Order: sequence, then structure tokens, then C-alpha cells
Amino acid sequence: MNIINQKSIMKKIIYFFIAAFFPFVLSAQENMFVVYSVKGTVSVVENKVETKAKIGTIVNGNSSIKLGAGSFATLLCNETKMFSLNKAGSYTTANLKDSCKTNNSSVSANYMKYIWSEMTKSKGTPEKNRKNYMANVGAVGRGDINNVWVDQRLDSVNYVSGTIPLSWKCFVDTEEFEFRLYDDSKTNVVYSKDVKKKHVDISEILKLLQPGKTYYWNATVKGETENTARHYLHYKTKDEFQTFLNTIKKADGVESDAEMNFRLAFVLEENHYLAEAYNYYLKATQLDATNSFYRSTFMSFKKDFEIK
Repeated sequence: MNIINQKSIMKKIIYFFIAAFFPFVLSAQENMFVVYSVKGTVSVVENKVETKAKIGTIVNGNSSIKLGAGSFATLLCNETKMFSLNKAGSYTTANLKDSCKTNNSSVSANYMKYIWSEMTKSKGTPEKNRKNYMANVGAVGRGDINNVWVDQRLDSVNYVSGTIPLSWKCFVDTEEFEFRLYDDSKTNVVYSKDVKKKHVDISEILKLLQPGKTYYWNATVKGETENTARHYLHYKTKDEFQTFLNTIKKADGVESDAEMNFRLAFVLEENHYLAEAYNYYLKATQLDATNSFYRSTFMSFKKDFEIK
């Protein structure tokens, strides 16, 4: 048998094994669940051993889940799908397969991936890397390379109420910056101030802002040529914000008040409502004070945005 024929046969064998086992890989993935929220008498049965279900419990292809009367369990499946079981009985993974149909366009899809990672991976600290799970985009206008750098999540800010620092980093050792606020023309300066810190709180410029209007801002090292970058600041009306909030409030599954507030905080941060995200992260930690994941994520959020 020549070398060419041997290679041809080997390729066919490899393709056969891929075709034969790939459906089983997909099936295993489809049949993996993690408990997101639970209340009442809920247990997981694996290899005939029954244990009490708790948040983070994994229900795989060899397990089943049992619900007592008046109980519920909310599960995550395929990273981006949430659903609840609220009728007493026993459920195998085969029973749950149809509940795993995903909707990747969901505004909470990235949040589900974030929570899935936190609950199923034993190593790493997802709360410190939540920005890797966000689809944040930067501002419309960009500038040339300069000594001031703004995090892309602050490059676009939607603001409604509360307060958040407009902060930046600097690549050189300097003691003073010039902060400028522009109207929607991006050229007309409506406010200018010399600062020795690397941030300006929105509360300092709030009296100059009008709800429903768009503004831009930047920071320049004092004495250098004006920074050409323009960072987007949209002062949303309360009605605009409420409309958006209503679209993200509803979840596919049942969740506690703390879980809802934490989810909303993440989605609000992802959509650049930073001051509002702060309030929801704070409320989640208050509602579930023993939850170290909520607390560490909130601390990471505050550190990222220079919030004291």
C-alpha cells in the first residue's frame, strides 16, 4: 500500500470518529445545567445519591433534580439560557433538553456567560474580569495618540442620575490636567477646568447638562496641545432610562431580589449606565450581605471607575 493511499485511509478514519462522536459531545454540552437560584425542598440525584441542591450545583447528564411542593429551582443551560422549574416532581436532563434553546440576542446573554463561568470554573476570578464578558463599545469620536488614556467603558457614558467620575490614566508623570466639556458639535467648549486629579465627577458639571442632550469631554496634560479625543456623554431622560430598564428587568426564570439587582447592575454597566449600575451593585450586596461574589465584583467595579 503506497503512502498516498495510507494517508487517504487515515483521513477517512479520522472523519469517521469525528462524525461518530461529535453528536455525543454536543449532547453532553446540551445536558449540562447549573443551579442559579433555589428555594424550598430541592435536591439533585446522581448515581442514586441524593443531595440538597444549592446555588452553583451542577446537574449533568447523569443527574436528575427533584422538587418538593411549593419549591422552585432556576437553572442555567448552555451558558446563555435561564429557566425555572416550579412544579413538584423529578426531572432528568432529557426532560430539560427543550428548555435549553438559546437566544443569543438577549440583552442578558453576556451576563449568563459571566455567571456560568463563575459557577462552573474552579480556577480564576471572573468578578475581576467581568469586562471580558461585556460587549462595551467606545465613543463615536476618536483622537490621536496622546499621553492621556480613557478606558473604553468610560469612552461612552449614559447618565441619568447619581454620580460617577469621568476618569483617565496618564502615561507621563505630571501634576495637572485640563478638563474640557463640549456640546454636541464636539468643538464648542461649554466648560473648562484645570485639575490635579485624574477625574472630574459628573456632579461638578451637572448644572451645565440638559436631559436628552449629548455632550463630549476630554482631558489634556496641562501645557500640551489639546487632546483631539472626544468621549461621549449622553444625559438620558428618566423616561428613556425607564424604557430601557423595563426591557431588561424581565428574566426567563425566577430569581431573588438580590440576584435580580446584580443582573441588572451587570447589564446596566455593559450598556454604559455606570451611575445606575453602581446603585444596583450596591443594592445586591445589601440584600445578600454574605455573598462574597457580589461583594468582590462590586469592589472591582468601584476600582475600575475610580469610585471611592
